[in-house]
Amino acid sequence: MMLSVVIPSRNEEFLPQTIEDILKNKRGETEVIVGLDGYQPNLPEYKDVKIVHYDESIGQRAITNRCVEQSTAKYIMKVDAHCAFDEGFDVKMIDAFKEVGDNVVMAPGMRNLWV
Repeated sequence: MMLSVVIPSRNEEFLPQTIEDILKNKRGETEVIVGLDGYQPNLPEYKDVKIVHYDESIGQRAITNRCVEQSTAKYIMKVDAHCAFDEGFDVKMIDAFKEVGDNVVMAPGMRNLWV
């Protein structure tokens, strides 16, 4: 696995749409790891998606760390549970890492949008 997309979430309205958008637009060896922090939404079964669930909330940082512990990928991408993704976002990001080396942090652009 090259990339794990980590999504910490708690009562997120758009979590299913975010997962589906990642799966629709990924082009490489990319998995999704969803952290359900103190709640259990009715999610369908997804290919390439791992679920980390805690009945009691442990907080955003802790659930993010638990998700990262489940990753076997070379790269980690942490996103919010209400995001949209470009086609091939994962391959583009990994290609950019190859240009600058492995010791890098990449920050996304942010737009104020409503679905």
